[in-house]
Amino acid sequence: MADGGADGLRRRDLLQAGLAAGAGLALAGIDVAQGEDGTTVRRAAFGALADGEGWGAAWACPGVANLRVRGSAGVLEAGSDVFPDDPRPVAFLVDCRALDATVRADVARAGSMVGVVVRRTGPRAFYAAVLDRERAVLAIVRRSDSAWDVLAQTPVLAPAGDLQLELRAAGASPTTLAASLTSSLGRAGVEVRDGHPPLQAPGDPGVLAQARTLFPSAGPAVLPALGNLHLLPYGVQEGAVVLESPGGQVLVGQIREASSATFREVAVTTAGPPQPTPASVVAATTGVPARGGARLHVASDLPAEVVLEVADGPDFAHPRRVAAGPTGPFEAFTATVRGLPAGRAAHWRATLRRAGTTSQGPVRRLPVLPGSGSPDRARLAVASCAAQFGPIFDHLARERPDVLVWQGDLNYPDTHGPLAQTTTGYAGIWRDFLANPRLAPLLERSAFVAVRDDHDYAAQDSNAQTIARTPWGVAPWDALMGDGLGHRFSAGLADVWVLDQRRHKSDPTLPDRPGKTLLGPEQWAWLLEGLAASTAPFKVICSPCTVFMPFNARDGNWATGFTAERDALLEHLDRRVSGRTVFVTGDTHLTGVFDDDRRFEVRAAPLDIPVPNDVTLSDPLAGRRLRATPGVAYADERGHVALLDVRGDGDTAVLEVRLLRQDGQVAHRRTFREPIPDPDLRVAVPRTGLRALREGRRLRVDVALDRPGRVRVRVTLERLRGGRRALTRLADRLVGFDGAGRRRVTLVLPRRRALALGRPGRLRLRVLARHRPPSGRAVLRRARRTLRRGG
Repeated sequence: MADGGADGLRRRDLLQAGLAAGAGLALAGIDVAQGEDGTTVRRAAFGALADGEGWGAAWACPGVANLRVRGSAGVLEAGSDVFPDDPRPVAFLVDCRALDATVRADVARAGSMVGVVVRRTGPRAFYAAVLDRERAVLAIVRRSDSAWDVLAQTPVLAPAGDLQLELRAAGASPTTLAASLTSSLGRAGVEVRDGHPPLQAPGDPGVLAQARTLFPSAGPAVLPALGNLHLLPYGVQEGAVVLESPGGQVLVGQIREASSATFREVAVTTAGPPQPTPASVVAATTGVPARGGARLHVASDLPAEVVLEVADGPDFAHPRRVAAGPTGPFEAFTATVRGLPAGRAAHWRATLRRAGTTSQGPVRRLPVLPGSGSPDRARLAVASCAAQFGPIFDHLARERPDVLVWQGDLNYPDTHGPLAQTTTGYAGIWRDFLANPRLAPLLERSAFVAVRDDHDYAAQDSNAQTIARTPWGVAPWDALMGDGLGHRFSAGLADVWVLDQRRHKSDPTLPDRPGKTLLGPEQWAWLLEGLAASTAPFKVICSPCTVFMPFNARDGNWATGFTAERDALLEHLDRRVSGRTVFVTGDTHLTGVFDDDRRFEVRAAPLDIPVPNDVTLSDPLAGRRLRATPGVAYADERGHVALLDVRGDGDTAVLEVRLLRQDGQVAHRRTFREPIPDPDLRVAVPRTGLRALREGRRLRVDVALDRPGRVRVRVTLERLRGGRRALTRLADRLVGFDGAGRRRVTLVLPRRRALALGRPGRLRLRVLARHRPPSGRAVLRRARRTLRRGG
């Protein structure tokens, strides 16, 4: 969205004014004083705030955490220590950025760790002084991306609370850092110098706490037994019942005590006036493909104006501004970019503007898929269910998919600890998920299409009834990961549907009959209408729940408990849908391939939950029984991802399905071939008057094509007089289509040829449209329009 004229300037000026006003408003509830030596002192005294959620507009915390005011104190609850969540989230003071600064915190309760922060220059870049009560040390640490480096430390008596923690930073290249701890047990201090380049600049002050869920995951090393131990108490209904019991609540209380730091006051002294805080891009992701582009997602740590630019190369030699606007809920911004050449990769980046500052996010590749009907190759990866990020992600990255579809159970957010089960906790979980270094090689170059399954909606076996009780599973995802019930996109000779089978899922205990649904009426109608209208040789339905291989009767799926809806879908496919339909499913942690003459399902799940997992522990013979089931061509308990390659071969469409196993081997392969249907080409001439055509010399022609390609449009004037016919070529034009669509083309008639319109006789326009697909057989369509004199 480019600024245009005076109106555009006014909108921009108003936005900048609003941001500036927000910077001033951020000081509400903060006492500000000027020292005699020219310093500025800002005190956050939580006793002045009423009990409630959040610490006010002066504070920000993009991590997996909850900020609360309780009993005249500020509580920072660190929500999760499950990789890739940051176990030590930072709450920072906005627009208090300085090079030389001292942060002092009066701490009522320290938890397992409490810290004060200086020079926060980005979401994971800062210095901190921490009291680590588990190790009984006072330490100065440097955070840089995923590294947590202890620069200096000293043993201390570690009180649980009623202490004062201070960190001073002075100078640059190197910076002198001095930390002190004062309590009834005495005083201790430590000092060090450091010249780490990213931190030799002004940064934000803040505080931190450390999560202790009792079942941490340091990642990415692979752990046996349910993938991660946290899946057992937090990820199953039986574990939830235990946690809700009196004994379970005692355990939750212990987790809260270890994971929370409680502050009476935080004071920040800066040398001179502090500077505004630039917004930082926490994550930038290419999302659902669109015709000639894709949906783009940006997550920021602060509200900001976002400008998106696209360029042909990663060097951004000739960038083009394609979208702009303010961040919305959860500091997220989404825009759909179109109009890019199909079948080619572009690059994009986000620039954030806030309070007079500008910051730039990373460059991301934007794979523009081949248009609908194109024979060009496209590669899709489809997976579900991962609680770890082991070697299979390296194998997958080497396959370089154009699109990664993750259909549910994205690291099981409901298992990240009881304190993370909040709206702010889930916002932090999804930000950290998108910033996961193990996913970076994929998210930097591939489109990422994610849909929720049960655990992403915050509970095992979620359905419409349970989702109403876990609202934190809805809004943060919609803002940060992409909203909408289901997604559809074209990948050359395949059309792809990605379904949400939880949001409107019926109670699984209802009788299995028409009306019991996984999809809900709106998504059901959308799916059936799209399938019937599609002319693609291949239809790929990404269904999180299995279709032909029954499992988990308690939860239900299209193979168990919801077969009436499945059978109605299969009947629709048989009666009204052309080509070949392939189901790619997940959810059940047992990979399988069902293949008979009419139906095909590849269930690639789990992606990464190493054995023994829930299936192998609860039903050790499940894999053996599945392998013995008629129609099942492959079954394995290990991790897999499905790879789908679609391309044209002359007049034949080819779809190759591969199962890539966690050891890097292709465990199963199946190739489908379907004839490429003849193009649907249409041409029409709207009603036009002879006089207007003769004087304006412009003729409008409507052309429609159901796939990418080029159409030659040729217009001839036929003149009949006295039984004789004369033909005059009026215009000739080549019309390009990036994908299926309809275009109104205006042809300009050369002046010399337009003279024929003034000759006597009966005049009629003859339009010929010609399209030659890659198969080589030309398709011709004709249209005629009689011209009436005096019109």
